[in-house]
Amino acid sequence: MKRGFLLAGLCLSLSIHATEPDSLKVDKLLAHAQTLPADSSRTLHFAKQLLGTPYVAGTLEVNDHEALVVNVDEVDCTTFVETILALCVADKKGEPHYNAFKQALKQIRYRDGVLDGYASRLHYFSDWIADNERMGFVEEYTSELDADKQTLQLDFMSTHPESYRQLKEDSSLVRQLQAVESHWQGVEVSYLPKHKLNLPPQALPIKNGDILAITTRIKGLDVVHVGFAFWKGEKLHLLHASSNAMKVIADPQPLYDYSKNKKAHTGVRAIRVIR
Repeated sequence: MKRGFLLAGLCLSLSIHATEPDSLKVDKLLAHAQTLPADSSRTLHFAKQLLGTPYVAGTLEVNDHEALVVNVDEVDCTTFVETILALCVADKKGEPHYNAFKQALKQIRYRDGVLDGYASRLHYFSDWIADNERMGFVEEYTSELDADKQTLQLDFMSTHPESYRQLKEDSSLVRQLQAVESHWQGVEVSYLPKHKLNLPPQALPIKNGDILAITTRIKGLDVVHVGFAFWKGEKLHLLHASSNAMKVIADPQPLYDYSKNKKAHTGVRAIRVIR
C-alpha cells in the first residue's frame, strides 16, 4: 500500500485520502483526452490507460473513519470502474483537472454524492447503478436486451459482518446497512443470461466501453464483478481489474468463456456511460 496523506476538511465529509502522484496522473490523463477526436470512446480510452495497474483489494479501507480515497495506482474491480467514470465525468464537463475528478468520484461513490460515514458508500452495485442514474452519469439498458428477471433480496453485508472490518468494530453500522438493504428487498431487475454472451455484435447491442456487471446466484448479493465491454472480432470481452491476473487487463478470454463454468455467475447487467 502506498503512503498517503490525509487532507482534513471542515467536516468528515470533506476528508480525502490521496497522494500527490494521484493528482499528477489524473491531470495528465485528462489533458491527453483533450487531444482526442470528439467521436472517440472516452470510456474505453481511459480504461486502456490503466492497463497493467495492480489489483489490490481493500484500498478504500485505509482509514479509521470513512474518507474519499483517491488511488489510481491500485484498484479493485469497483474502484477501477469508479475511477474511469470519474475521469469521463470531468472530461465531459470540460473540467480536465484533478479537483473536478475528485468531486466526480465522491458523487459516484457515495449516495446522493454525500460522504456521511461508511453506510453512505454505495456498497451494492444495484444501489450504485440507481444512484448514478439519478446523477445523470450512467443509464442501464439491460431491460432493452433479451433479458430475464431477477428478484433481489440484498442482505449479504448485514448477515456477514465478520467479513467487513468496519461492521465487526461497530455494530451500529450493521443496523445502518440493514436500512439500506431494506430498500432492495423484492426489487425486480433485468439481467442478460450468460449463455447469450456468446452472441455476435449484430445480435447483442452492447457497445465498447459499456459497464458490465456480472450478476450472481449467491444469496444476499446482486453482482460479483464489474468491468468494461470491448469487442474483439465477433466476441465480447471484458476490460477489468482481475483478481486472477492481479492487474487491470483486456481479458484475452471471451466473456462467455470467462463466465460459462462459474456456477455463481448468472449473466450481466449492461450500463452505458452518458456522454
